[in-house]
Amino acid sequence: MSTRRLATKKVSLADVAELAGVSTNTVSRVVRGDPEVADATRKRITTLLNEVGYRPNYAARALAAKRTGVLHVLLAAPMFHGHGRVLLSVLNAGSEAGYHVSLSNAYRADGSLGSDVAPFDVDAVVILAGQDPTVELAVDIGKRVPTVLVLTSEKGLDGISTAAIDNVKGARLATQHLLMQGVSDIIHVAGPSGWSDAAMRKQGFLQACDEYGVQGRVIESQSWNSQDGYDVMGSVRRLPEAVQTANDQLALGAMRLIHERGAGVPGDVKVVGFDDIDGADCYSPPLTTIRQPFDRLGRTAVRIARSMIEGGSTEDVTIDPELVIRASSTL
Repeated sequence: MSTRRLATKKVSLADVAELAGVSTNTVSRVVRGDPEVADATRKRITTLLNEVGYRPNYAARALAAKRTGVLHVLLAAPMFHGHGRVLLSVLNAGSEAGYHVSLSNAYRADGSLGSDVAPFDVDAVVILAGQDPTVELAVDIGKRVPTVLVLTSEKGLDGISTAAIDNVKGARLATQHLLMQGVSDIIHVAGPSGWSDAAMRKQGFLQACDEYGVQGRVIESQSWNSQDGYDVMGSVRRLPEAVQTANDQLALGAMRLIHERGAGVPGDVKVVGFDDIDGADCYSPPLTTIRQPFDRLGRTAVRIARSMIEGGSTEDVTIDPELVIRASSTL
């Protein structure tokens, strides 16, 4: 069956499935934005959908179901690396699923959150979180519209679904990687207080230290920025054997301080970050870090939101991160 011939008639999911050599259900899952479809399969089917001109009639579906066809994204934290990547994923997955995606910002310059920030005429709200006050805002919004709270450590919230990456496991993996090399003097550069990510990563570090019988040290940074990583490491009189930081920017600052003290990475001090930001592989030396599957997280949030719109129950989904080993932590 050729795509040219299909273009002259109304194309069905079955037509696309035949062209792709997959089941109609698989094509339907791609159209719905299901994050569990393999990336290669989703890309191949999406290309075919575009080639044959398949266009679901979302407007008719929304009208019949008395819905708006709008998925709203609410920013409830500063736009750091992870938030930007998840936002892009939600925009892509929402669009692929036929939603108009709207956006508003609840985060204020003083760190507080606005209250009247989510419109009423939307089908669901996805909140990009990270800081403690976001939970109260999510619960309030969830009383009137299906709501998914993303990038949070909270679970079991009344009427609210959550989607998160396992920050405790990520920090534990990073720390175990260092400790299993025989390190006994190790420091964790923690993220700022009030952030669930920072608290969970600190918890994972301490868990790994307890597991190995090591007295790990924790030093607190005031922000997620590399300058704070540099400054807080400057308070350490004697450099440790290893440093595990709450994000990659803090690692960059710590590595600068280590180099300025005349020590080498990883020869004198091993360093592991968290996030795998763009350019982490170009640090000097390339940074060992924890990679977070932000694209999958965003697609999972959209999948949950769609399920809730259809009357599905709330879900708490946690996705595992991955340790990426580079030269900063191994000789």
